Amino acid sequence: MALSDAVRRMLAAKSGRVDAADDLDLPTGTDELDEAAEEVTEDQQGFRDRAAREEERFRLATDSEYWLMFCFRRPGDPARFARALGMEPGRYVSGPAMAAAIGDRPPLTPAQRTKQMLMARSTRGTDTTSRLARKPPPNPVEGLEPTGDITADSRRDFAAILAAFKAPPDPNPVNVLDSPHWMCAYWPSRDPKDAFLTASGLEVLGDKYLDGHQAVRILGLELP
Repeated sequence: MALSDAVRRMLAAKSGRVDAADDLDLPTGTDELDEAAEEVTEDQQGFRDRAAREEERFRLATDSEYWLMFCFRRPGDPARFARALGMEPGRYVSGPAMAAAIGDRPPLTPAQRTKQMLMARSTRGTDTTSRLARKPPPNPVEGLEPTGDITADSRRDFAAILAAFKAPPDPNPVNVLDSPHWMCAYWPSRDPKDAFLTASGLEVLGDKYLDGHQAVRILGLELP
């Protein structure tokens, strides 16, 4: 494959053989080499632009960081939270609509951010004492003695495990972030979601699962 003039110039410069470039009657200066290396045809630029668009499209299509989960301790709290914001209650709500309902808020000072982070951690219920005192879920296959029929035993164990997975979640989990009582706000992509966290001051609670009660306090709301 024949080398382009730009590549031959670069190779000549790297090898120190200025005479090789002279034989070709090609420029050897650094500026000229850089200029030659940066020469891009219209077709090449069009391909680069298309590749950049496809990369951005792929990033948006596969992004899983565009939502926030507000977790509460009582069944009716998510709906009360939505009403406190002046929004229609729902399992999934529009993030931009939530941002508009909250409106512009003054940014938290460093002292306020630290205070909010400490309070969020202290009330989340994830301290060592709470975790140790928590009763573990029962073993779904405990007490199932083997019968000698591997096929039958496997089906029985599988059914017991499947039933455990389908069992209702703990209505009062130690960690509020494990609560089944939640409301999800979603955005078109990650950037506006992150901007919402910063503008609302809720970034101190996390960037995915948020303690809804702490969010209510930070936003200065009262659950009706």
